[in-house]
Amino acid sequence: MFKFTVFTPTYNRKFIIENLYESLLRQSYKDFEWLIVDDGSTDDTELLINKFISNENLNISYLKKKNGGKHTAINLGLEKAKGELFFIVDSDDILTDDSLEILNQNSNRLNDEIIGLVGMKAFKKTGESMVHTFSEPSIVASSIEFTYKLGYNEETAICVKTEIAKKYKFPEIEKEFFCLESLLWNRLSQNYKFYYFNQIIYKGDYLQDGLTSNYKQNLFNSYNTSAIYYRELLSHEIIPNDVKNHAVKSIISLSRQSKNRVFFILKFSGKSLIV
Repeated sequence: MFKFTVFTPTYNRKFIIENLYESLLRQSYKDFEWLIVDDGSTDDTELLINKFISNENLNISYLKKKNGGKHTAINLGLEKAKGELFFIVDSDDILTDDSLEILNQNSNRLNDEIIGLVGMKAFKKTGESMVHTFSEPSIVASSIEFTYKLGYNEETAICVKTEIAKKYKFPEIEKEFFCLESLLWNRLSQNYKFYYFNQIIYKGDYLQDGLTSNYKQNLFNSYNTSAIYYRELLSHEIIPNDVKNHAVKSIISLSRQSKNRVFFILKFSGKSLIV
């Protein structure tokens, strides 16, 4: 058992994943495993990871699966993780050298209600934070409250209790390969809160070939999964009306992909169709 599972879902990232490996070697806190789930790469990622494993510098577990989308890789990672806390770090990003040490120092904030730690992300090239600085050193809130009540809508680095998160896994629908990662955090918001703190622990940049570059098309290609996301978003009482309206309009738009549009809209919108 480890304190942390640093979890990396990857797909054809041989050209850049070594940067993450090197940042993990530099971690000042050592009680962690690096769990990698390869979502069907075709670029010899496996050969490179096996080289890392042979170096015996880190506790590395590597799993390769049929391509199913990042969310399915995360589901598998949650099942296989040996860490008390689960920290998703994308293969094209890196951690600050003291990232896990900072998380460990803050882990005493966790309890039955607070089940996650959330640090700040910065841009790799500039070091500038992706998130506006809080007025307080820290905030305790659910993911939904953080976004829709407090007004922070930027990228953050989330580390969560493994045993809790695995109970709220992503939906997996055949032939649908995309799901918004925030679906998991929104599900956890029904019952739990996170401890947000004002320290940068994670650095990343936007890659043109990443999932976000084809965001709208990915939503439509996985229209059932996307509709589940919007339906669950509508279930949160603090969501403002403009966001609810956008969610309903998105469900209606997604229904064009369905053979039965009326059934689809009623199934995923229900009473929330009128806002």
